[in-house]
Amino acid sequence: MIFNQTEEQERKYLQWIITLIENTINNTDASVKEHVDTLQEYKDYLWSNKDIDPHEIRSMRESILNHFAIGESVIDKRKRLGKLLDIPYFGRIDFKERKSEGNTIPVYIGIHTFYDFGRKVNLIYDWRAPISGMFYDYELGEASYNSPTGEVEGDVLLKRQYRIRKGKMEFMIESSLTVYDDILQKELSSNSDDKMKNIVATIQREQNRIIRNEDAHVLIIQRVAGSGKASIALHSIAYLLYAFKGSILSKDILIISPNKVFADYISNVLPELGEETVPEKSMEHILSDTLDNKYKYQNFFEQVTELLEKPDLQFANRIQYKASFDFIAQLDRFILYIENNYFKATDVQLTRYVTVPAEFIDEQFRRFNRYPMRKRFETMADYIVELTEVKYNFEVTTAERNMLKKEIKKMFAGNDDLQVYKDFFAWIGKPEMYKMRKNRTIEHADLAPLAYLHIALEGSNTNHAVKHLLIDEMQDYSPIQYKVIQKLYACRKTILGDANQSVNPYGSSNADTIRKSFVRGEIMSLNKSYRSTFEITDFAQKIKKNNELQPVARHGEKPCIMKCENKEDEISNILNLIYKYNKSKLKSLGIICKTESKAEEIAQELGKILEDVYFLSNQSSAFIKGIVVTSVHMAKGLEFDELIVPEVSADNYQNEMDKGLLYIAVTRAMHMLTLTYCGKPSKFIPL
Repeated sequence: MIFNQTEEQERKYLQWIITLIENTINNTDASVKEHVDTLQEYKDYLWSNKDIDPHEIRSMRESILNHFAIGESVIDKRKRLGKLLDIPYFGRIDFKERKSEGNTIPVYIGIHTFYDFGRKVNLIYDWRAPISGMFYDYELGEASYNSPTGEVEGDVLLKRQYRIRKGKMEFMIESSLTVYDDILQKELSSNSDDKMKNIVATIQREQNRIIRNEDAHVLIIQRVAGSGKASIALHSIAYLLYAFKGSILSKDILIISPNKVFADYISNVLPELGEETVPEKSMEHILSDTLDNKYKYQNFFEQVTELLEKPDLQFANRIQYKASFDFIAQLDRFILYIENNYFKATDVQLTRYVTVPAEFIDEQFRRFNRYPMRKRFETMADYIVELTEVKYNFEVTTAERNMLKKEIKKMFAGNDDLQVYKDFFAWIGKPEMYKMRKNRTIEHADLAPLAYLHIALEGSNTNHAVKHLLIDEMQDYSPIQYKVIQKLYACRKTILGDANQSVNPYGSSNADTIRKSFVRGEIMSLNKSYRSTFEITDFAQKIKKNNELQPVARHGEKPCIMKCENKEDEISNILNLIYKYNKSKLKSLGIICKTESKAEEIAQELGKILEDVYFLSNQSSAFIKGIVVTSVHMAKGLEFDELIVPEVSADNYQNEMDKGLLYIAVTRAMHMLTLTYCGKPSKFIPL
């Protein structure tokens, strides 16, 4: 017999579960108060008894720490239970184990586990639990999951999906298929929010495979626009924190994020899943830190802006060359050349009576070749001093030792990173490939190669504190940047992005080049696009075809292409669209321009009439819900219920780089898309 067979029975069961959770919360609150009161008692006792025995003080300190730790654990439990009150669970499977003669087990699945200590039974299973994986991976019939004791085989006899909000069941669906149509369509049709949300109720089979992948040391996820790759990556982190509880904490994970806005946009997902947010850094900060923050540098945003606003073929050529594997091979050959040619030993007068011959010093430089070149000087000096003291039976002074080290260092011509880097281009016969900017600012494409050389000469302090590295927007990083990351982080890595969404085609990477950069790596694909309606996805495909993309059949209005008489008319039309949006139930409107300067210009024009228009720049640090005006570069990874792409004229979007930017822009739209232009439309617009 099916447990809770009817919808009415399910609704009663839900209320029973909520009551049970509320009672548990009340007991937990009482437990928290008890620990707080006990800690206060200890504090009062210590304060009022100044002459107590040191052993008693030590014992009380241990008790205080113990109570504090238990109290923190109880508070964490209270937070998890609080989240379950709103949505206790979203799915259910009934599983019958083949080898067991017991009853069929109803497995209710939610964000967190809820264990009833009174009945000694699990009432809700965490979505990350091994048994819960069957909800995502199997239809009715044969199924299995990996338990701590091995593979468990059986049959899924029932599958249900629920939409529960604020403790109320809105509907229940009997599902014989993998989580997909009804619940997924309803979720996709809903409006966006100011932060990315968790998707545990609608994880698809191919997404689940990626989330639960524990084997790949380097997992490269090639995805299509709107496939939910950032969300999947965050759910993968939540899964790792669950699967390796105790050995990996949130602070042990690092996200290399494209900008502060995107980091803020995704900041809600892990807390929703009951995990702490993880640290994030930009690639530039990591590279600059490696170089001890010695150099001013052009950031990635500035590089892309220059390519768009001041096109220069030589600049593009420099970027393209430094994103090639030939460039890395040349650097490696040059590092070997430095090893063999940059150290020129000379005689050193160590004391009044002892001279260390050049040949002997050179021999020590070669002897300690397991050390990075610049790390050998001190070891060489110590070794030479030790041999000298043994041979001549006298003690070398500290001043003489330091003088020897200083003299040895002067024999090496590679002590200045920037000079060595300049030497490299002269050595390969391409001095034009290096250009220093005003105020001694190095180009963005030079930051990673400079760090690569620095590591070769100085060595790297591999960051063992980071146990998992997540790199988003993988296509925007070059092979040399990945080579540096490989040297800095020995941990597992998840790298994800879409080669079709590069804002700089001269320095981008795809899944194959990234795998080549790391020597080994597993590539997995996310080809289904969930974000946009079929009509918007089809429109984007006509701009830039991606044969791998599989749109979800969610229909809506066709994109609107609006011809305007002039710039004033274009602003007027955009204002009319905003007025309509304000009367709708949509929650977010994006206005995405090709460049930041254009976005700022339009934001100022709109701001003269409207108050709730927000300009999102490369200096912004938070994503604000509402009407957002920004550039394509800053819009990557974001999504909007309604989207306007202004100035899609032949003059503004004309080359291949522009085509890629236009594709990125239109794929930010979820439900409605409008493109406006004056004069002739861009050749990339499918009319």
